Amino acid sequence: MTVCRYPLFHAAAVTLGLAAFLAVLPAAARADEPKRGLLGLWNATAELGYVVTGGNTSTSTFSLGTTFIRKWDKDALIFKTFILRGNAATTTKTAVGTETDYVVEETRTSTLVAENYLLSGQYDHNLAKKVVLQVGLSWDRNRFAGVESRGLLTAGTGYAWVDTKKTHFKMDAGLTYTLRKYIGVPATSFAGFRGIAGFDQKILDNSLFASQFIFDDNLKKPVDWRYDWTSSVSAAISKGLALKASVRLLYAHLPANQPVPLFDPDGTNTGLTVPVPLKGLDTFFTTSVVINF
Repeated sequence: MTVCRYPLFHAAAVTLGLAAFLAVLPAAARADEPKRGLLGLWNATAELGYVVTGGNTSTSTFSLGTTFIRKWDKDALIFKTFILRGNAATTTKTAVGTETDYVVEETRTSTLVAENYLLSGQYDHNLAKKVVLQVGLSWDRNRFAGVESRGLLTAGTGYAWVDTKKTHFKMDAGLTYTLRKYIGVPATSFAGFRGIAGFDQKILDNSLFASQFIFDDNLKKPVDWRYDWTSSVSAAISKGLALKASVRLLYAHLPANQPVPLFDPDGTNTGLTVPVPLKGLDTFFTTSVVINF
C-alpha cells in the first residue's frame, strides 16, 4: 500500500493560511473590540449528528460542523469545519462440521462508506452597509467522490439585496485559485470563478429556513464546473439549543474517474484498469442538534 502525504501538506498549508488572516487584520478593526461572550470575543455554533443501526446489518454515520465568528465594527472573521464519516459492518457466516453436527463461525468486517472533510476561513470587510469585500481560504476532501485533496483561495465581493429582521438574501461573486488532486492522478491547478447565493427566512418565532447555493467554474476548462447546494430547516428548543434537518447536494459536471479492472470477452482478467467516471451527484440528508455558544 502506498501512503499519500499530499493531503497532509494541504491541511498544513491551509492552517498556516488561516492563521495569516489574524496577522493581517486592520488595526482599526482591532481597536473596536466587541463585548465578551461565553467564548470571549467569539460566537460559536456546533452541529452534531449521529445515526446508528444494529442487527443483521450495522451502520453508523457521524457528522460534526462548527462555525466560529468574530466581528468588529466593519470587519468579520469566520472559521468553519465539517466532518462526516460513515461505516458499514458486514458479517460473514460459515459452518464447520457435518450436516448434523456443525459449528457456526462469524467474521465481522467494518468498511468506511462515506468520508467528507472541510476546513475554511474567511475575512470580510464592509465597504458600505450592504457591500462587503471578502478573502477566503479552504481545504476539503471527499474520497468517495474521488477528491483526495482540494485547496481553494477566493477573493471577491458581496451585496445584501434584502436585509431585514426576518429575511436575508445575499449574493457573492469572485475569482478563485484551486489546487486539486483526484485519487490516482497528479495534482492540477487553475483559476476559476465562484458565485454564491444565500437566503434565510425566519418562520414563526423559533424556526428558520436557510438555503445556500455555491457555484464554482474552472476558467481553464469551463465544462469543469460544480455546485454545492445546502437547504435546511431549524427549530429552536431553547436559547442555546435547536434541532436541524438539512439536505446537501454536491454535483460535479466532470466527476473524477475510478479505475475499473479490465476483462477479456472470455472473462479473463487482463491485469489492466480503465478509467470510468464516478457519479456526478452526491446527496446528504442530515439531522442534527445545534448548540449555540
